[in-house]
Amino acid sequence: MKNMRKTGLLGRRIGYSRSPEIHERLFGNKRMDITYEIFDLPREEIRAFIDSLAVNQIIGFNVTIPYKEEIISYIHELDSTALECGAVNTVVIKNGWRIGYNTDVYGFMQSLKDNRVDVRGKDVLILGSGGAAKAVYTALKKMKANIHMAFRSETRRKEFPEAITITPLDEISDISMYHLVINCTKLGSVNFDEMPIDIRNYSNDTILYDLNYEPMHSAFLRFGTSAGLQVINGESMLFNQAVKSQELWIDALNLF
Repeated sequence: MKNMRKTGLLGRRIGYSRSPEIHERLFGNKRMDITYEIFDLPREEIRAFIDSLAVNQIIGFNVTIPYKEEIISYIHELDSTALECGAVNTVVIKNGWRIGYNTDVYGFMQSLKDNRVDVRGKDVLILGSGGAAKAVYTALKKMKANIHMAFRSETRRKEFPEAITITPLDEISDISMYHLVINCTKLGSVNFDEMPIDIRNYSNDTILYDLNYEPMHSAFLRFGTSAGLQVINGESMLFNQAVKSQELWIDALNLF
């Protein structure tokens, strides 16, 4: 156990995360002695964490709220997908070199396939503008969706040049024109179980997707269920991005 290699999740107030359970099961299935830990750190401790990666035998780590964009300043190299979306959720350490990836893009795309949701040529609304929203935006571009967005920050508008419309979050109440509405905000998570928008009108064909998976049935998804709509939570995306993250870490070790 002394020389056991480590991975984990960097974020803040993330004790609820199911990532350790998923990754430990995946590593166990591969019969690999690699642990997955929670690195719940305040912003001022990130530099020290980065400096201690080698001594702590950390071969890579995932990144979640609120550091998916901030972590880029600690990365030596970004892969093309992470560069495109401007957010990193997976860091691979290879010969001391920190490489940033975004497996959320793959995870989200695969989750839509798993749930048989086709967005090609359809109007899709993204709620939020943070790191998770950037990954979803990048995925939807690849899937040829008609992208609409709603968020609070005026300064972020230029970061989403291919969005057909960008609307203030508090002005969204009619979602009837959208095939899919994706909540990428923290509203709905275990710490903020409330509605991200005040829905007044919707179509029976509208699908509600909440990237939050804890609680499993957020206020957003409870609304959808009560309205008879198809709902999807973030578990499928979480699992799929985890599989891809592990592939990257293991490839960097050159074990197979």
